[in-house]
Amino acid sequence: MSISLLVVGHANTGKTSLIRTLLRRQDFGQVSDKAGTTRHVESVQIKIGHQSVMTLTDTPGFEDSIGLWHLRHSNEFRSYQGADWLLPFCASHYAQEEFEQEAKILKQLTQADIILYVIDIRQAPLGKYLDELALLASASKPIIPILNFSAAPSAHLEAWRKVLAERHLHAVIKYDTVAFYFEDEKRLYQSIQSLMPEDYDAITQLIQSREDAARLRQTMAISQLTALLIKAASTRLECASYPPKAEDSSTFENKIRALESGFLSGLLRLYEFQPEDMVATPLAIENSLWQQDIFDTDTLKEWGIETGTSALKGAAIGAGIDVMSAGLTLGTATTLGALLGATWKTGQHYKDTLMSKLTNRYYLCVDSPTLTLLCLRGLSAIHHLHQRGHASQQAYSLSHKTQHKDLIEQMQPYWKQAQQHPEWEKRDLPETHPSVKGLQNLLEKALLLSDN
Repeated sequence: MSISLLVVGHANTGKTSLIRTLLRRQDFGQVSDKAGTTRHVESVQIKIGHQSVMTLTDTPGFEDSIGLWHLRHSNEFRSYQGADWLLPFCASHYAQEEFEQEAKILKQLTQADIILYVIDIRQAPLGKYLDELALLASASKPIIPILNFSAAPSAHLEAWRKVLAERHLHAVIKYDTVAFYFEDEKRLYQSIQSLMPEDYDAITQLIQSREDAARLRQTMAISQLTALLIKAASTRLECASYPPKAEDSSTFENKIRALESGFLSGLLRLYEFQPEDMVATPLAIENSLWQQDIFDTDTLKEWGIETGTSALKGAAIGAGIDVMSAGLTLGTATTLGALLGATWKTGQHYKDTLMSKLTNRYYLCVDSPTLTLLCLRGLSAIHHLHQRGHASQQAYSLSHKTQHKDLIEQMQPYWKQAQQHPEWEKRDLPETHPSVKGLQNLLEKALLLSDN
């Protein structure tokens, strides 16, 4: 049987946001900074497969707990003991008039197994909040306080802990529905386990399934970033002159942008977020989505990447492009044949490069600083989405600085290898390929360092 959790609290403390984060869904209820956004009761289930483990019921916020507490102790309801006053109150005219929102909460108390009381710890424990706790305690149901917005330091944290302890509420959960950490959610489930021992195994299974899902998402995200880096490194564009024509540079740059855009779109889908949840700033973005000019020198500098390559000095080429070109002159067909023959034996993939030098044609390819930028952006996006709550209303802006220098340097040989294999652009390498395995291992280490 599903455990019934009633999510309550003052208006605008993050009740709906909590449920969204627990569900990993952005489409439940309405979330707004405006108080009183939730005006009705709505229930939703957390399932493992087709089996419901928990039922979460969202409620409107308390609006006048002080007035309701005085009413509870008025002559009309004073004689009732414990939870006996709830049904008479809900049947009274008060529940249809001045305490309409509070009545929607109190009607659910008799059906709940556990009350999740959501607290905005950015606010001090005022009298109205203490009256809410007293009203909920009168239902004689276990209460788990949820300290929301706990990712940032709060001057009121200890005050809240004190008033909760005075009311024998010691199983307090620090949580944040915007900056999400799974360990906080795990502690919430463990608190529910202690209160519902008959459902211990089902909750253990839920915790394990959530951990497995998070691990799988991160593994898939790393695989997608690996594929982006290999495809970007192996992408080439042949052009007939140096410096290349503007249309050649534009065509090539757009190919790399399209690869990154596809990666980021897939990443957002993987973590079940929307395109508008991530933007690139401070540079101009076309269509307000992921069309930042990653070849711009200022972008590279923002990430702490110094290129120093001569290719960056040509405005027609733009930052981030290297040209394999010129400098080789062979006088005879015999020498040409011998060179091509030798190259074929050592690696057919060099043929295009050599032929370009012999015929005065050129290939544009992504240089190491741009691959570093793509890698850092990708790691930053994965790290953020892995810890982004589904109630977050603020778009994430990529503005990370260079980090993981040693790991990035270890990745560069894999990029150089991909640059010698333009055929990799057209196909997906298997997970067992040495370049794929090597890059994935280094990316996993980089994310682990970011988490710590």
